[in-house]
Amino acid sequence: MKNPNSLVARRQAPLGPLYRADPAKALSYKEVRTRYSGTTDAVHGTVFPTGFPDVAWDYGIDDTVGGFDDLPNPGHLLCAALAACMDSTVRMIADRLGVRIERLEVEVNGDADVRGCLAMSRSVRPGFRQMQCRLALELDPGVDPQVGAMLVRQTEKLCVTLDTLRNGTPIAVDFEVAHPAHTEPDLAAGQPGPTA
Repeated sequence: MKNPNSLVARRQAPLGPLYRADPAKALSYKEVRTRYSGTTDAVHGTVFPTGFPDVAWDYGIDDTVGGFDDLPNPGHLLCAALAACMDSTVRMIADRLGVRIERLEVEVNGDADVRGCLAMSRSVRPGFRQMQCRLALELDPGVDPQVGAMLVRQTEKLCVTLDTLRNGTPIAVDFEVAHPAHTEPDLAAGQPGPTA
């Protein structure tokens, strides 16, 4: 079952031959950055997605770890990434199949035992203990139930963010720490010198 009017199919049509001819072109690089602005506020910040100069995502830290709970926190951003990816994957597959969606709502939640983040217990890890993703999907009444089931299976199989979280993608962390010049105090002059 294919949709002859599928926007997604038209956009993806040239990609298959391109990626078969040159698999390196199929690699999709994503990058975001934060920038410290010298503020003394340690519980708020902004994420800037590279390539989108007019977009910025403000975040805050929740009160369970000493923040104010006044903005979405990084855990919300993680849940949002999964929700957005699941939502778009469902809709793109439905578009290709010509399946009309009457309603779609994706809810993602997770919980973390913040004692791990606060270094209160070595036996408690700081990350989410579990995450749940719930999709409420209502299709056009004329859609064959088998097509609906295939849509669900394909979404779970092809969602990039779901696969990333489920399969423990390796993450390399590289800290570049700069230290200001350190000088020893001039004890002969009786004046303390700067310290790091």
